[in-house]
Amino acid sequence: MAQVAAPGPAARRTPSGESMRVLASLAHSLHQRLPEISERTVAAICDREEGYREERLIPMAELRRSVHDSLQEYLAALTRLPQEQAPSREQAWATGRSRAEMGVPLESVLRAYRLGGSVIWDALLEEARSRPEPPTDQLMEAAVVVWEMTDELSAAVGQAYRHAEAGMLSRDRTRRQALLQGLFTGMATERDLVFAAESLSLPEKGPYMVAVAEPALGTVEGMARSLLKHGIRSEWTRQEERLAGLLALGRASLETVKQSLAELAPLRAGLSPAVQTLAQVGTAYRQAELAVRAIPSHQHLITSLDERLPSAILIASPELAQRLAQRVFGAVFELPAGERSLLLRTLRSYFDLGGSVAEVAERFPCHRNTVFNRLARIRELTGLNPGLPREAAQLVLALDASELMSLAG
Repeated sequence: MAQVAAPGPAARRTPSGESMRVLASLAHSLHQRLPEISERTVAAICDREEGYREERLIPMAELRRSVHDSLQEYLAALTRLPQEQAPSREQAWATGRSRAEMGVPLESVLRAYRLGGSVIWDALLEEARSRPEPPTDQLMEAAVVVWEMTDELSAAVGQAYRHAEAGMLSRDRTRRQALLQGLFTGMATERDLVFAAESLSLPEKGPYMVAVAEPALGTVEGMARSLLKHGIRSEWTRQEERLAGLLALGRASLETVKQSLAELAPLRAGLSPAVQTLAQVGTAYRQAELAVRAIPSHQHLITSLDERLPSAILIASPELAQRLAQRVFGAVFELPAGERSLLLRTLRSYFDLGGSVAEVAERFPCHRNTVFNRLARIRELTGLNPGLPREAAQLVLALDASELMSLAG
């Protein structure tokens, strides 16, 4: 016997009271056939929806129970229509939540629910035709109600699914952030270390790197996307004014990491040396933090700890750094601001340009003798000769310390 499809929403017109009573009567009769209708629905779902065939996602017993309860709720809603009672959505909500937790795609869930509606329609039509005087005309008039009921319950399933999914994402994000914090602080337990890679979607083995950034603009998501474009997977968290990320390097080089981060808005970022295990991430985080703190405040720079080791040593011992700067440049700091700044900038340029007086003179610009005079003035005030390696080393460290501690004014 040919099946008759229920008309869609475009055919909407208000069914008569008689049609509604016929629909309710037919739905009531189907309660006795619920086990059979449930099995037909389960078979249709498994035949058409691949996501439901894998018992690792949905055990067959759970699918049968859920389908039975959903169809029971559906038929009960149709039965109560003449009394204009609002349909229960309890099972629809339960189905939406459970399928989200099981990881079944929402599209598959909604298609399965609509398959159930189609099976109900076929069963209603069979029931009508089985009666001595088949009320098919009244059923067809009320078919739009069946369609709307399917849509209404499907919408409840979708709403519950999205609500549950949002809750799971929030809990997962919170758990991932807590795990990342544990790795960075060195407080992760042995159990945390065992499951950390899987939980953070990172490889089980290194090399790993930690990055600590102070972005002028940027987000956790932006940092991760920029690195992923270069094949570097990462997980980020916000640490007060900074962003901290755990990077799975794979075969990526230090320069690739720098290039990836440089594509973002101007930022200051410190990178740790590579480590091989998650147990070493706490140390790597402290090293990356030292690296970013070792960047002078006026510079936007992406640097590794190894490139800033002298400055990092100063940052790690701020009291000694301040004492060094004060001991070497104490007399310079007492000069008027303009003269003090000019002498220190000249000294910095002298070291940056490899001790070339000619290049320093070109940078400012001024005469070579002016540069010699400024260097002589520095030697007079500090007692250290920039041209002698050992004394130059003290001047460089003191200059770094004054910039890092913002003592130069």
